[in-house]
Amino acid sequence: MHRKFIAAAMLLAFAMVAMAVPALAQEKATFKQFHTIVDYKFVAKYAKMPAPKGAMIVDSRPYKPKYVDGYIPTAVSIPASQFDKMTDKLPKEKDTLLIFYCGGLACPLSHKSAFAAEAMGYTNVKVYAAGFPDWKKHAPYYSIGLENLNARINEGGKYLLIDARPYKKFLAGAIPSAIGIPQRDFAAKRGLLPVDKADTTLVYYCGGYACALSHKSAVMARSLGYKHVLVAEAGYPGWKEMFGGAGNAVVQAGEAEGAVDTAWFLKTIEENPDAILLIDVRDPEEYAAGHFPSAINMTVDMVEKQAKDIPTDKPIVFSCSTGARAGEAYYLFMDLRPDVKDVYYLEATNSFGEDNSYEVHPNK
Repeated sequence: MHRKFIAAAMLLAFAMVAMAVPALAQEKATFKQFHTIVDYKFVAKYAKMPAPKGAMIVDSRPYKPKYVDGYIPTAVSIPASQFDKMTDKLPKEKDTLLIFYCGGLACPLSHKSAFAAEAMGYTNVKVYAAGFPDWKKHAPYYSIGLENLNARINEGGKYLLIDARPYKKFLAGAIPSAIGIPQRDFAAKRGLLPVDKADTTLVYYCGGYACALSHKSAVMARSLGYKHVLVAEAGYPGWKEMFGGAGNAVVQAGEAEGAVDTAWFLKTIEENPDAILLIDVRDPEEYAAGHFPSAINMTVDMVEKQAKDIPTDKPIVFSCSTGARAGEAYYLFMDLRPDVKDVYYLEATNSFGEDNSYEVHPNK
């Protein structure tokens, strides 16, 4: 009887386990997986500056505390809980590549948002299911919100804040505690970086979301062996808007030394574009993606090398995406050609369409 009782008890136990296993499996599968999943290598092709046209990366996690504490570079915050209220942040073109991500394989938010986007008619929707935890494992750097940066400044700790804009921009106003290491001078000034590469966090910023200088500097810092590198994408313009300016008085567009009046500039390129020599100093890839119709393309390095060959028979105006590189080109050219008087730069944030349409917003 004793053996029969033990056998019966064992059979009952096995039966209970067998019943529990499917229940546990069902409990883990608490959400519907999106049908198209991509990996880190796929996402990395689009998480860079300048951001590729025709794609958007969307962070489906809550804005606070998740997004501000770290997100994939260039990603837009559209929390899944607020998706229906924030559809205006999605691109108008329904064939745009949308890549949703959240907090990893167990997170349903990106899948939920992807299905919602597809229901709106978007035809090229993907989910980076491994999400931000996977990005941090593989990527050279990630981005943070200014709220996170402000907390670091207030709390102190082992970090170095670096302004990647041209040095004259840095001197005109910078985020508190920053040092100026222009991206184009990275190699020459890398001695200013801390010796401790394992524990010190480097935080780069520049002229805002359209500025690639901080992203380029971050990649270069990782190549030197720094283990913790971040980018505050909103940059100095975002800092001024959120926390107020710092350092010297911030100049107004049209009033800064060498800056062209924005209203006059817009009227001129619309009505009489040949009246000025407009030089776009952005990288060729940025220029090819859209530019002022009358502009020619010369990077800052090219301006330096070919300064003596640039015609001076009409006013020269340098432009870029944020005013940073244009200002750098202006000061560089004036140092090399002090005899030329009619030289200016556009102190504004500019965005361009593939058809060379443009929007110009004077920097405040």
